[in-house]
Amino acid sequence: MKWQIKAGEKRLAVAPEIPDYERDIHDPFLLKDMDKAVERIFAAVKNNERVTIFGDYDADGVPATALLATVFTWIGFTNFGIYIPDRHNEAFGLSNEAIKKFACPEPGRGGDENTKLIITVDCGITDTEEVKLASDLGIAVIITDHHLPPAELPPAVAVVDPKRADCNYPNKNLCGTGVAYKLAQALLKRGNFSQIKTGQEKSLLDLVALATVADMVAMTDENRALTYFGLIILAMNRRPGLAALARVLRLNPQHITEDDIGFSLGPRINSASRMSHASEAYELLMSQDTTLADKIAKDLEARNTARRSSVDEILDTANKLIEERGEIAGEGVLVVGEPDFSLGVLGLTASRLVEKYKKPVFVWGVNGLGEVKGSCRSDGSINVVNLMAEAGGREYFTDYGGHVMAGGFSLPLGREAELGARLNTAYADLDKDEVERTIFYDQALTLTEVTDELYDRIRQYGPFGPENEKPLFWLTDLRISEVKMFGNGGLHLELKFKDLTGRVIPAIGFFFNKDLVFTLGERVDLLANLERSHFRYRPELRLRIVDIRKVE
Repeated sequence: MKWQIKAGEKRLAVAPEIPDYERDIHDPFLLKDMDKAVERIFAAVKNNERVTIFGDYDADGVPATALLATVFTWIGFTNFGIYIPDRHNEAFGLSNEAIKKFACPEPGRGGDENTKLIITVDCGITDTEEVKLASDLGIAVIITDHHLPPAELPPAVAVVDPKRADCNYPNKNLCGTGVAYKLAQALLKRGNFSQIKTGQEKSLLDLVALATVADMVAMTDENRALTYFGLIILAMNRRPGLAALARVLRLNPQHITEDDIGFSLGPRINSASRMSHASEAYELLMSQDTTLADKIAKDLEARNTARRSSVDEILDTANKLIEERGEIAGEGVLVVGEPDFSLGVLGLTASRLVEKYKKPVFVWGVNGLGEVKGSCRSDGSINVVNLMAEAGGREYFTDYGGHVMAGGFSLPLGREAELGARLNTAYADLDKDEVERTIFYDQALTLTEVTDELYDRIRQYGPFGPENEKPLFWLTDLRISEVKMFGNGGLHLELKFKDLTGRVIPAIGFFFNKDLVFTLGERVDLLANLERSHFRYRPELRLRIVDIRKVE
């Protein structure tokens, strides 16, 4: 990125607004179709109909599944099952194959026999044909989702999605677990459950915080409040699975922040589906057995280690394939893939390639059904969903979707041969944004001003995330007193500086560009966030490097 550094708005000069549950958390019945969803669920409970909670396999869908399953258990309803697709061999969202299992399962196939109601969480909003099939087979469907709906909604009993065009819910940016929480609120508000304590649903906010951070939705208004109170619940250490995961990662539960979720807890939840099956993460979140929770947490950490190794292996292969192509300057989009690339780490691989080549990247592999599956990431110059639409849309891709910066796609085997040509032609035809942009910092700092008091003041503006970014500080002409590369393969950088009193202040850069080499005594300018690490239960105030340049 080309640097142009400017002072931004004086955010820190304005008093922070501390989240307030009663003020910031909206009435769930403001969501379109929420009343219909609650009515149909109560009918299923009354008639003891078989219900299947159908979740996505990521760190939003799995907590959403666990949240709704917990609520059913609370109200004494036990005739339900959960179904989370296999990331490697099943499509995202509802599938005809899964629905047929629910209606008429084959022995040993894991079906949920005689299902009469499917409730989706974090998926389903585009699954019109699958909902029609379910209806034909006598299964009602309630969709709860947060993704962008199509022009024509699926013919479900209820479609609860804040992004519906006809929905006036104040917060359009709930994650999937956030929508599931609104359903839980509505069920407990409308139902007459003597065994449920007033406000008991708040104990589920640790799951909402986990998903809100992991899914990177806007950290504003209601989402900020949900995460704020969710972090408080996390600190109470009530969920054995998350407590076990914190122990394995040597995190202090009483000081877990959104950073710990984003960089530590969330990736471990995701590692289950990337390297095996998401049911393992679901079991962790639902477990009340400390011994079992400890075992699953250790297994997930092992899977995450394997995931990192898998990413490194695929990166090596991808870089070799790109280098063998020779000159790539004329390629607006990089496309790389091999049939044996592990599908669970394609998105992570694409992100690392974007960092290196500064171009949009599409990475593909082949699943167990012989279908090409891929992930894509943007460098900020193009909306990848628009790019795929321009490259052929549904006429070329079996399926595609995502957000501005990230997406996924599937293709019949054989069509991947023309993927690069199609995407590069589309890229040339679409308007691009300027990637080199001005960076606005919140405040210029000296090392002497890097204090615990400043950190405590900053935390009042959190939790931080998209649209409520961490304050960015500009520190200039710092002399390096120590340099260290650490982590597996020396992926991370630690620099140390001394202020005028001799106090040592560390600065950390994760997954740092190895092409930049620093030496003792060099002077640098830093863009950095301020954070307090509690790794291995030791508090340490430090700078998190956002960008760095050597002083000429």
